[in-house]
Amino acid sequence: MKFSPKEWFLNYLKKKKPLSIFIDALFIILVVLLIIPGTRTTVGAFFIRLTSFPPSTIEKGEQLSLGNNVNNWTLYDLEGKTVKFSELNQKPVFVNIWATWCPPCVAEMPGIEEIYQEYKHEVSFILVTNEEKETVMNFLKKNNYEELPVYFASNTPAEFSSNSIPATFVVSRDGRIVVNKKGAARWNTNTTKNLLEQLIIE
Repeated sequence: MKFSPKEWFLNYLKKKKPLSIFIDALFIILVVLLIIPGTRTTVGAFFIRLTSFPPSTIEKGEQLSLGNNVNNWTLYDLEGKTVKFSELNQKPVFVNIWATWCPPCVAEMPGIEEIYQEYKHEVSFILVTNEEKETVMNFLKKNNYEELPVYFASNTPAEFSSNSIPATFVVSRDGRIVVNKKGAARWNTNTTKNLLEQLIIE
């Protein structure tokens, strides 16, 4: 018996309920969007954002302290100016290592932008990437993230090393790593706000 796509489709419509047809269509559209390079990152980021949770804090007895070498970590801002980590760690520090092509990084960026706007005067935010400047600038402009303090670096200190991104570290004023989060997280939460406020007054 010869297979007929038209006949198969008509039989499918007869057997399926409208809600089931809608769900199947939605699933097909989602799969197509995840296959297309132009929409893959955006769609993936949306679903990662839905399933992200606030990060947990490291117990005080298990918190590692930054070595003195981290103060010499060289960063470059969007204007190409050289900045040492020692110039930025006079306050609690929020270090995020990310990339524009990384769906989890893109997923958590709105939350990071929100807490940055709320705590930018009390906390040093350092968003680090090693991508091309033009790529990063286009991403920031497209998503209205142009105020974010983005820096470029070709390497990271051992204390901030990670085999995956995003990788985020929250550091106290006295150099203790109190959060070490690999993967996307929901940052604009009371959990994070309470932690930052505690670090600000220490």
